[in-house]
Amino acid sequence: MLSHRSRITARSICAATAFLAVGAAGAAAAAPANAALAGIAVQTPAGYGSSSGSTNYNVYGAGCAYELEVIVNGYQSSKSNLKITSVGQSRTTTIYDKKPTSTAVRPIWRPSAPGRYVLTATLDGVTKTRSVNVGTGVQLPGFVRGGACYVVPIY
Repeated sequence: MLSHRSRITARSICAATAFLAVGAAGAAAAAPANAALAGIAVQTPAGYGSSSGSTNYNVYGAGCAYELEVIVNGYQSSKSNLKITSVGQSRTTTIYDKKPTSTAVRPIWRPSAPGRYVLTATLDGVTKTRSVNVGTGVQLPGFVRGGACYVVPIY
């Protein structure tokens, strides 16, 4: 049988452990969830006309419109604006600069000239990037392949 003093010490340890566990769980539950920036992608396929054997396979077209997709999990808890930029030809263009209003943000990107571009999405101090190559493009009308971009082949 435990002595009176041992029972009090054991009860105190159990009570303290339970108190700390409840406090830690409460603190974890009360902490606000931060928005999580998952990534940036170009949803519109690369230019029609890119063919095997040419150097513009998987190349996008300058002057054509492309839908980007930026995934923001927990967008309701974002603390800052989602900023999406395009850097290419020594020029930075802001594509989107607002608080996200859905999990998938889909702005339109129009590269202005051929070259290498870096697409960047930044939210709450987290940055995701994607590099893409852009060639000379011609935007087709909507009734031709759904308005796809014809990228002039480079051999």
